[in-house]
Amino acid sequence: MQSPNRKQMLSDDVRTLTLRIAAPSMIAMIATSVCSLFDALLLSRLGTEITAAVGLSFSLLTMIQAIGFTLGMGAGSFVSRSLGRGEREEAQRAASTALYTALLLGGGLCALGFFFPAPLLTLLGATPAVLNPAVAYARYVLGSGPMLCASLVLSSLLRGQGQTLPNMAAFAAGAGAGLLLQWLLVGRLALGITGAGLAMIVREALTLIILIAVTAKNKALVRPSLRLFSPGLRVYGQIMRSGLPTLLRQGLMSVSSVMLSRISAGFGETALAGMGLAVRAGALVSSAVIGFGQGFQPVCGFAYGAGRMGRVRDAYVFCQKVVTGALLALGAAVFVFSRPLLMLFGPEPAVADFGAAVLRAQSATFFAQGAVIMMNMLTQAMGLTVRASLVATSRQGYVFIPLVLLLPRFFGETGLILAQSASDIVSLLLCWLLTRGVTGSACERREYSDARTACR
Repeated sequence: MQSPNRKQMLSDDVRTLTLRIAAPSMIAMIATSVCSLFDALLLSRLGTEITAAVGLSFSLLTMIQAIGFTLGMGAGSFVSRSLGRGEREEAQRAASTALYTALLLGGGLCALGFFFPAPLLTLLGATPAVLNPAVAYARYVLGSGPMLCASLVLSSLLRGQGQTLPNMAAFAAGAGAGLLLQWLLVGRLALGITGAGLAMIVREALTLIILIAVTAKNKALVRPSLRLFSPGLRVYGQIMRSGLPTLLRQGLMSVSSVMLSRISAGFGETALAGMGLAVRAGALVSSAVIGFGQGFQPVCGFAYGAGRMGRVRDAYVFCQKVVTGALLALGAAVFVFSRPLLMLFGPEPAVADFGAAVLRAQSATFFAQGAVIMMNMLTQAMGLTVRASLVATSRQGYVFIPLVLLLPRFFGETGLILAQSASDIVSLLLCWLLTRGVTGSACERREYSDARTACR
């Protein structure tokens, strides 16, 4: 007999179901990105060196997120497929292993970076002029790392069960508290990096507390338990079947972020600071698309686990149409108003000019970036590890890295500005070739172990 949640996930209209699940996920993702952008914009008033220092922290943040997203997305997708098949105990074991592994790895990275911040930041591209403020800000980023990792895993587990409203409440509450404290401590009390760091710690702590409370309260949910923590090859294999693409994507995102910072620093502190602002502003858009895709993933996972490939295809086509239309409109608006948006918080004019040029280039290819994200969500939710890995690593990996190395060398600042947009277009073409037959012919090619189920 189906549980009410399983029945709903397999019978409701895929369009309304996806939108209902996606809306809270989008709000949660956007709330976190808004805090990061607001933080950077407030601190940009303190000078180019501070702005560049905060921009460097984005590389550290991607390293921390790599742990939480990898284990969370992997376990969340596995939980969706397991519940679709009615295998609850397997889902609980994977959820428990993912959470406690994230805490251990997050704590280890935090300790390593906390005690040796200067060498790490120098490796990330910090120049002598920005090293001291970069170290001060990095300590707060790393200090919040374990909490962020745990929050990402718990939110993915809730989302994998179709429960996105608790995610929205947790991340919105944390973001609201963080924004208020940023305004008070940085904007009013002029505490600078210390104020921004304290606001960050409070934001992550509040988010995690709410997610723990929600998970513990609802007994119908799959809940992590230390008793079921099973750090073995079998369980990690189940998690990494869907988590590996995220690990590769986030890992390469960290590498590409470091490379982007180092190459930008070669053009001066103004380019480094402007690139940091533009990247964080662009991350706001990609966060919204990822949030939308996270609403699609449990719909896809449940349908795939139950062998409903037609339902998978309908949901995917609908999501691609929504994302493409929305990003074409948003890209046009950002292209026109990029500089006024960055000037709202008063960075130096030269920094705003460079950041606006990067943001305009990015906005022209928002639609391509969104399409690739949805292709990644589809292949990841279905457990197509090889294809999902190739899709996930294109934009930030094997496409972007050669472009960011070559274009600035041949075209100077113009090449640096266009590198991310060029990567979006090339990635779109490659990923379309990789995914064009996934929803219609996977059964015939036997590309995944559940193919016999999907062929029913």
